[in-house]
Amino acid sequence: MTLPQQPLVSIDTVPFLFRDGVLMVVLADRIFEPFLGQAALPGVLLSTNELLAEAAARALSTKAGIAGDSVRSITGAGVFDNPDRDPRGPTLSIVHTVVLDPQAETGALAHLVRAADAKGLPFDHEAIIARTAGTVLDSLWVDAGLTRALLGESFTTASAARLSRELAAAAGRPEPVTANLGRDLAKNPALVKTTAAAEPVGRGRPAAGWAWA
Repeated sequence: MTLPQQPLVSIDTVPFLFRDGVLMVVLADRIFEPFLGQAALPGVLLSTNELLAEAAARALSTKAGIAGDSVRSITGAGVFDNPDRDPRGPTLSIVHTVVLDPQAETGALAHLVRAADAKGLPFDHEAIIARTAGTVLDSLWVDAGLTRALLGESFTTASAARLSRELAAAAGRPEPVTANLGRDLAKNPALVKTTAAAEPVGRGRPAAGWAWA
């Protein structure tokens, strides 16, 4: 009797960073087949006795040259199980959302690409980025740790609005309405209003600044 082929387990990371109002994702050139030389999400096959978090850290380090101290947040983002997603055979992709420091350094094979422009990637990595961006968008302000990791310790209403728009673009969703965002932030007990992060908007009118309480 022929036993069914057991799927491989891939640990893939979606490393986001929010820099100068643009949501970027880190891609890395593949050094092995399949898709040799093409830019893809940093990922590795899970090793025996390796924890998922350990494999995610290994993917960031070995594939993209990202050190652990550049990681602000790392969380599970779901599983992709299409049996045709990998030409090597059935492969489960366990995806991790990673938020990096905006000034994170990357290795020689890594590329910073606007998340909304990351198209034509191998495997199903384009779909992984889109779904992960949508999950992050839905988690803004609900998951304070994730939101804080993306926006930093202080930010403006304008910056928070740009982050929402960038995530929506990466997820392939309509642009979100942010007209009342400042009012919503003022009601958030986790935030305090500041002037330190204010930046000009329009004809010199400063945007409201915020810091985490």
